Amino acid sequence: MNLDYDDLKRMHSGVSKQERDKILRGFIKRVDATLALHKHVPLNRFSLKCMDDVGPAPVIGWITNVLKRRVSEMVLDISSCWAWPMSAAIVGCETMVQEFWESCSVSSTSLNRLTFRFRQMFLDNHKSVSFDTPNLLYLEYSDVIADKYPKANFDSLVEARLDLQMTHDQIHEAKFAGDDLSTHEGLVGNATVFFMGICNVKALYLSDSTLEVLAFCCEPMPVFNNLIKLTVKTDRHVGWESLTTLLKNSPNLETLVFEGLLHRDGMKCQSDECLCKPWEVEDIPTCLSSSPVKILKILKFGDIYEDEDMDRMMEQVEYFLETMPNLEQLIIHYETSIDEDVEEVLSQFQMVPREGLTNCQIQVISDNIHLSSI
Repeated sequence: MNLDYDDLKRMHSGVSKQERDKILRGFIKRVDATLALHKHVPLNRFSLKCMDDVGPAPVIGWITNVLKRRVSEMVLDISSCWAWPMSAAIVGCETMVQEFWESCSVSSTSLNRLTFRFRQMFLDNHKSVSFDTPNLLYLEYSDVIADKYPKANFDSLVEARLDLQMTHDQIHEAKFAGDDLSTHEGLVGNATVFFMGICNVKALYLSDSTLEVLAFCCEPMPVFNNLIKLTVKTDRHVGWESLTTLLKNSPNLETLVFEGLLHRDGMKCQSDECLCKPWEVEDIPTCLSSSPVKILKILKFGDIYEDEDMDRMMEQVEYFLETMPNLEQLIIHYETSIDEDVEEVLSQFQMVPREGLTNCQIQVISDNIHLSSI
């Protein structure tokens, strides 16, 4: 049995307060009545979307009700303005989606899928967040980082999608830290325990803000021995310092995916510590020279802000081709409607020398055309 409730219609502009209150009371009664009527029916999915004025009392009651019934999937879309914790109710749910929650502290041996999305202004860190989920297979976690992570038990984790943020004050402090990220004293927060907890993951997605968290809030970088696929969302205002270290610490990585290909240049972009071509310097070793990656995918290629961004993207891909020794397949999703542009890009990449490196099939894909070097 699946139960889905959505009260967003009462937020329609033009609805009077009296009418909104009436709709609200009816909404609460309807959920209460349905749960009571079907209390002996197995519940697979419970989905709830409601705004602030529903209040915490009925929602906590509903969550407690469905968790006692061993619901396998729960979807909560709740305003972040409520200042009450719900972590005590998060037990016994095999698949859980939590949106707009105050905090996320989970202890459950039955959970195998957990998605937590919390959107706010990121003014304060959570004091403490724990995950005791030894059988969790899939984690999607979007939130501001906590002051501490007393426990991060993800022994069975296979896939993780992370969109972690620093608070505004931490971002401001990090800007004054410059590019010296090598010491623990330079951290503006500490999410090390959390990242240590997920280090056995096989597939990992990182947002651009998570790259910043890794750079400014994690020391040392964990070793991801089981990581096979890494997807990274990039931003022209976020550096790749942490990504460089992460790739060095992923010895069995096979597939690397970039969502976009722009980043902020730092001091390390002039040395062998960065993933880009050193500025006006020849024959400098690169961390890519020992890369085990076989498949490189680049999404949103051609999605630019300025004309020179396209030149940077071209140079970056050429550098990957020149330096990644085990690369067997390069797949580029080009944001263009001009077929001639796709043909020109493929032709230019085919001419990149790869002496002593493996052969690499190159594919360039747009909405209109799919070209391949083979």
